Amino acid sequence: MKAIRIHGPKDARYEEVPDPKIPSDHVLIKVKAIAICATDVELFDGVMFFITSGMTKYPFIPGHEWSGEVVEIGRDVVGFAPGDAVVGECSIGCRKCQFCLTGRYHLCKNRSETGILRQPGAMAQYISFPYYFLHKTPGISFEQAAFIEPTGIAINPVKKTRITPADRVAVMGPGAIGLFAMQLAKAYGARQVILIGGRKERLQAGLELGADVAINYNDGDLREQVAAATDGEMVNVVIEAVGRKSVWPMLASIVAPNARIAMTGLFAGELCEVNFDPLVITECTIYGCVGAPGMWPECISLHQKGLVRPGPMITHRMPLSAFSEAVEIGRSRKGGAIKIVLEP
Repeated sequence: MKAIRIHGPKDARYEEVPDPKIPSDHVLIKVKAIAICATDVELFDGVMFFITSGMTKYPFIPGHEWSGEVVEIGRDVVGFAPGDAVVGECSIGCRKCQFCLTGRYHLCKNRSETGILRQPGAMAQYISFPYYFLHKTPGISFEQAAFIEPTGIAINPVKKTRITPADRVAVMGPGAIGLFAMQLAKAYGARQVILIGGRKERLQAGLELGADVAINYNDGDLREQVAAATDGEMVNVVIEAVGRKSVWPMLASIVAPNARIAMTGLFAGELCEVNFDPLVITECTIYGCVGAPGMWPECISLHQKGLVRPGPMITHRMPLSAFSEAVEIGRSRKGGAIKIVLEP
């Protein structure tokens, strides 16, 4: 079959690779759609943590935001049959350790990460996948189903911060994760959701997807803009989806006392200087959020009900063979790029 394999920094090749084998507890899936995210850019550049730490070895097949159709099942597989539309999780735990047995398999020391660590990704014509971490997606297009994974990344901070109708929520970063987090905060009943960023086209997409307010930090003092939008109350929940050290002073300037802050961005090893005094004095709580353990069925249901949708985020559709070009478009945000979908 044909697949994208990354052989080194900025060395991605569309090439012939062996067809995947399916162990007894695996399912063979024909890949239908794959979306590119910032992690794929880091993998392409060779700066993603699993590569720099030596955990991920070259060459490897990337792709963790995907959907497909079952074509064959292993003899021990239950609950799936050829023809099922499915998505697979990113974190694949050992199912034996304390973290896995308590539902926190995304922290399993022996876990695999689809397209990143040990489990080959979906930037290929076919993928072999363990059925324990596979989910059916009836009533959702393959293209939309490819966005279940980033929806999960966004739902984790929403659930960790326990958003309620009493909350004013700021989402920092109008990329895909931020745009999903904004929709999810609305779905969970937030009193007001403010999207903050520096790109007009992305903020406009946020308004189309339901943001109450979109603030461009280039248009003036961010604290003053948030104060004006909240009648001086500021925000009591912040979801960070930026992954750049410049976010910290902005974040600290807009929180109300006792705010909950969820960090979802990865900083690619960049160290941040943080003045914690304002956060300590106001008794803010900071959560680290990674993965979406146990949340995939909920994400699928939200898509099925139309409470979240990726439509305005999809700016480019390209063939899988154009992976390297797609990465550069995503990096430069050419043509207002937000999300690029690849088709094998």
